[in-house]
Amino acid sequence: MLKLRVWLAGLVLLGGAVLFCTGQARADEPVFVAVFNFAQPGPQSERGNYGAQLADSVRLKLRRQGQAWRVIDKLTMNEICPEPLGKQAKSATVARILADQLGAHIGVYGLVRKTGQAVRAEISCIDLRKGTEPVWSRVFADDTARSRAVIARQIVQAIIGRELWKPVEYGDQPEPTAAEFGKPINPNGSFDLGHAGWERADNVSTFFEPGPPGRRGVLRVRTDLLRDPWLAYRRDLLLGRASPAKPAKVPRDTSYSSVAGLEGVHVRSEWIPAKPGQRYWLTADMCPVSAPLREGISAFPKVFVKGFRQTTSATDGLPERALAELGITPQQFAAMDDARQRKLIARDAKLHPKRYLRECYRWYLPCRGKQGQWSHFAAPFPPAGPLPKNVEYLQIQIYTYWPPGEYLWDNVHLYVEANQKK
Repeated sequence: MLKLRVWLAGLVLLGGAVLFCTGQARADEPVFVAVFNFAQPGPQSERGNYGAQLADSVRLKLRRQGQAWRVIDKLTMNEICPEPLGKQAKSATVARILADQLGAHIGVYGLVRKTGQAVRAEISCIDLRKGTEPVWSRVFADDTARSRAVIARQIVQAIIGRELWKPVEYGDQPEPTAAEFGKPINPNGSFDLGHAGWERADNVSTFFEPGPPGRRGVLRVRTDLLRDPWLAYRRDLLLGRASPAKPAKVPRDTSYSSVAGLEGVHVRSEWIPAKPGQRYWLTADMCPVSAPLREGISAFPKVFVKGFRQTTSATDGLPERALAELGITPQQFAAMDDARQRKLIARDAKLHPKRYLRECYRWYLPCRGKQGQWSHFAAPFPPAGPLPKNVEYLQIQIYTYWPPGEYLWDNVHLYVEANQKK
């Protein structure tokens, strides 16, 4: 605090210019940063609280940059300065608040304007440390769906003076050619062989069938179904009380209470042995047949790749499917003594070890397509670095949900990245 007051004493205003002719704390000492809530013009009813939200996003992102950066918390900032500081705030006033009330080295304040998705932030920064730019003002703008995150990132980069690490995002890497890909490691990703390599179709929400011209086989998924009878039918299939050869008749439903609005439909591949330390590519073709996917909609089909491993905690009970195969109810199993329960669990785990795998990793390929058109999607994973060491098996899960309707899938292939760079 004393050092900051010495710095403040060296603040000289000459014709409106701000000069800091002062000392600085040691290089190994942390830098304290105060982010004031950003002002936002317009009536409260129209503008909401975006200025304060953006300021908090800056605080959170800056706090993640390590122990060298100490950020004054939101509650303290609201107590010291309950009203936002706009871009017209005087530098000397901000500097005095930093030194006398907050004990901070850097102050960030400004004005933000939001019109729909478009955001423009006019941000100023006062830095009381010697050898740094004492005052700067910059404009940051973005009009994407993630404008707050994008602008917060830009502001933090300006504060710390360097680019932040950013993971690889969809589309950042060019898709390899077919020759570079080689052979897929999952069987029948083209669905030319029906359900080989995949769970069987239920013939109510999932179907393996001949494709349109140019495609031998496809997976068709329906999500415009009444939820409760569909769930009952799927459970009966799991427990062996129903057959896809005689599928249930499930009424159509396109409301938010439908299968599309709640569970969605998963189609799972067979288990694929994983190679920890490896990177992969996933590809998929998708066509929304009767589902009106709109630009900017937050719900869209996905293809998950999930990682699984064996754990001892997974063998603390019997799955419902195992109980049905043994012909016992959950109540009967609960009434057994511990030794009998452990014996049944051990026997089932030996016969069906995959039932006792537990998820430990997940990633998904976003699939945003236009109704009636086939689109191709491809991306590498993990986005940064290799597959975690604890992953023993991978499973592809095609997930289709909102909006309700019919979707076609093809060429869902998993490849090992041939030219891996860790």
